[in-house]
Amino acid sequence: MTNEKWWNTAKMLEYVDSQQEMNHYSSHLSKYTDMQSFNIWNPTRAPIFWARFYMYSFLFKLHFRIPASFNFLAPGLEVKYACEEAEKSGAKLHFLGAELCQRTW
Repeated sequence: MTNEKWWNTAKMLEYVDSQQEMNHYSSHLSKYTDMQSFNIWNPTRAPIFWARFYMYSFLFKLHFRIPASFNFLAPGLEVKYACEEAEKSGAKLHFLGAELCQRTW
């Protein structure tokens, strides 16, 4: 869901302990997500992808009462906590990036 550049930046946010605080840094952290280089403007596939994505996003938020500000594509506080706990336990982190990439598209 993320990459090493994102984690190296996010680990400096030591005292962030709520998603609202994490949202303040989202514009800075979004520079390091894999979705920035993802080519979603393919004229044949983009309308289908975005129609399905927004319909899924809307229904998921409606059903589970998730706030409108929640972004499914951006790594959040849960990813930061998971990486922190992995480092504390001595596990080696392997970053595979976003689920959607040019190769799997």
